[in-house]
Order: sequence, then structure tokens, then C-alpha cells
Amino acid sequence: MIRNHWSYDILKQMAKEGCSDINELKALFITEIGSQRRYDCIRCVEDLIDCLERADELSEDNVNLLHRMSSNQPKLIDALNGYTPPPAQDRVNRYQELRLAEELREQLRIGAPQVTCATRQTAAPLSAPLPPTQMSTSPAAFTERKRAAVFKKISEELGRFWRRLGRAAGIGEGSMDNIEARFPHDLKSQILRLLQLIEEDDCHDPKHFLIRLCRALGECGRNDLRKNVEQIMSY
Repeated sequence: MIRNHWSYDILKQMAKEGCSDINELKALFITEIGSQRRYDCIRCVEDLIDCLERADELSEDNVNLLHRMSSNQPKLIDALNGYTPPPAQDRVNRYQELRLAEELREQLRIGAPQVTCATRQTAAPLSAPLPPTQMSTSPAAFTERKRAAVFKKISEELGRFWRRLGRAAGIGEGSMDNIEARFPHDLKSQILRLLQLIEEDDCHDPKHFLIRLCRALGECGRNDLRKNVEQIMSY
């Protein structure tokens, strides 16, 4: 059997498409959901999976809860039986190393004078160069194709709690209110506009935008999407 055929994203999609009775599922996972407020907010399988991931009850390394969803889904059962979590070394890539190196440099610069967007470019030569193993992933690597892939992935997977990402990225409530008023019934457009605001707020510096985006995804509990972004950037 080819055990690496099924990816974690495919397993989640199969669970979303195969489960229909959300109330039954919510009752099944009431302990993992953890609070009445979260319970009431879950209206579909996608919301449930999102909640379980945020609570670290479900991840690419731990798909046990998907087994509990698969009782009436033979195809999902077969896929889970053929699923092997990716080895640890496959979850680390050059872009992740770049992000961590940048965060370390930011910590070391605490207390130093802040540079504005207008002076950032002239100040850049004063910064220490990246180690050779990290120079291969540069702002130039953020092509339009990869940008579109990142935006598409997040807009399709982030879900209704997109404001959490905005807060983690430092976007004001007023700006997010404007997004919701502009696209009142279009979740995907709301998320895409939020990503544009985060990007614009970083003065169109691709490297800084990606670092900020990945950090915000981690802070709002979406490490699965952070890993997806890093994976896109690693190829």
C-alpha cells in the first residue's frame, strides 16, 4: 500500500464532505470543544475542525479525532488507515528558518531606534547578512504565483474567525469593520481584503509581510495554515 498518498488537508476535506449531522458531531466532541460559547459558534463540520485545531486536539501529527468522525465513511476510514504523519524533518523548511532568524534579529534590535518605511531601504545595508543557508529564500522568491497560492489557501481555509488573524497581525477593529461592511455576505472576499491590508501595512516588503503573516497565523491558533504558507514558500 502507498501510505504517503493521503495528505492531512485531503483527510480534512473528506471529513467535511462526508459528515452531515453537525449536531451529532458536536455532541460527540463536546469535551474537546471545551466551552458552551465555542459549542454554539460551530454550525458546520468546517467550524468543528477549525475549533479542534485551535484547541490542539487535531493536527497533521494527531488525526485520532478524524477516526471518530469516520464511522459511516468507508473511504475516509481507508484513507486514515493509509495515512502516515510527515516526519519531523519534512516539517522544517528554509522559509521557516528565515522566519525564525528574522524574529531573532528583531528581538536583538529591541531598544534600537525604529526605522520608518521611508528609511527602511537605506538602513538595510547596516543589517547583518543572512547565513548562506538562508539566503536562498529571499523576497524575490515571493513570486506572483506564490502570492496567489498563499492568498487562495488562507481565504479557503481560514474560516469565519478571520478577525483573530487581523488582531494578531495588528489590524485595527475599525479597518475590519469596514471590511465586513463592504463584503457583508462574502467570507472569502473579507479574508482576501484582510490579507491585502496586512500586505499594504508592511510597505510592500514581501519578506516582512510573510514573516508577519506566519507569526500572526501562529498566534491566532492556525499553525496548520502557517505550515501551509511555509510549504508554499519552500518550493
